[in-house]
Amino acid sequence: MSYSYIARQPILTRDQKVYGYELLFRDSTANSFPNIDPNEATSKLLLEQHLLGDIQTLCMGKQAFINFHARTLLNDFPSFLNARTVWVELLETVGVDAPLLEACNATTAKGYRIALDDHDFDGQWDPVIPMINMVKVDIQEQGLDLEDKIRFFKDKGVPLLAERVETHDEFERCLELGFDYFQGFFFEKPQVVQQKSLAPNRISMLTLLSEVHKKELNLTTIREIIEQDLSLTYSLLKLVNSALYGGRKKIENIQHALVYLGDGEIRRFVTLVVLANVSSGQPEELTIKSVTRARFMELVTTAILNEKHRSSAFLTGMLSLLDIILGVSMDDLLKQLPLSSEITKALKHREGVWGYLLQMTEIYERGEWDALDKHPLKQKLNGTDIGQLYIDASQWCRLALF
Repeated sequence: MSYSYIARQPILTRDQKVYGYELLFRDSTANSFPNIDPNEATSKLLLEQHLLGDIQTLCMGKQAFINFHARTLLNDFPSFLNARTVWVELLETVGVDAPLLEACNATTAKGYRIALDDHDFDGQWDPVIPMINMVKVDIQEQGLDLEDKIRFFKDKGVPLLAERVETHDEFERCLELGFDYFQGFFFEKPQVVQQKSLAPNRISMLTLLSEVHKKELNLTTIREIIEQDLSLTYSLLKLVNSALYGGRKKIENIQHALVYLGDGEIRRFVTLVVLANVSSGQPEELTIKSVTRARFMELVTTAILNEKHRSSAFLTGMLSLLDIILGVSMDDLLKQLPLSSEITKALKHREGVWGYLLQMTEIYERGEWDALDKHPLKQKLNGTDIGQLYIDASQWCRLALF
């Protein structure tokens, strides 16, 4: 049996809200994505993901950007998809000829939007430009001296997306240039800022996080901390009563919730709620990625180890971006949390079993399929549909946060 890998890269707005995701696909039976015929890759993605209803799950209800090549466009494959939620990405490797122009014209006539990927400002694309709804520019290839090159599109009101934005300085420069959307991992990088004290509500949430990860839980102390914060109280009750937990029994107060959940679930749910609350003012993708990562690591652990270790995997994933969210160093953060040495090693150095799992998860998220196949833990996943685990984790995240 062969399985598919599918990952996503966020596309952010100028205020770092998630606009959509570019979907990255690879068939696990091949050595690397470039060795699959690109038309076949798109066909497989549409068949295996859209027909199973997973594209919107993966994209958290946001816009989906999917690469289309010549034959898939000529065969009218976009018509399988919802024009309101899917963008057709036209790759730079596609040759511009009469059949392609006809296919693009037919695609836009049906209400689909086309994004020109990796635009190199070559004149061969001039006949296509009138049908383009967005232009993507790889700033690592084109550089940042782009004022003259992009002025034409700005004057025409065509949205511009900067690809491979890897640092906050690059993001700021792209803002100055007038780009509308941004793709890259700059938002995961720590910003160099003056040390500042945490807001009181964040301190209380870190106190709560510390309390629920002590070896012995004090439910009275936990309840008192939660009840001091209205948003925390509301969030926890909403979460426990949601479809995520089955909605089997109506929970009406914090004490009831804590007794009902039990120690293991208290740690999971409180960590999730704290993360969602402390991330206010930060890119929402940090929260989405943290929660998806936590659930994915939990599912992988259940598949290759056993059920009893899943909470450690979940916690490692959930906390792996908390330093970026809070704007403090991981060293300072870990001093305030009574975590096991294994989780601490994972978060600081990507070492130990949870560190290797976190490392593999980060590789998967970036769509680095060659590196994934070489990772030691990947060998233990033979026979496991890792792509489906990622889809399941995305669905869980959507239920938890939205």
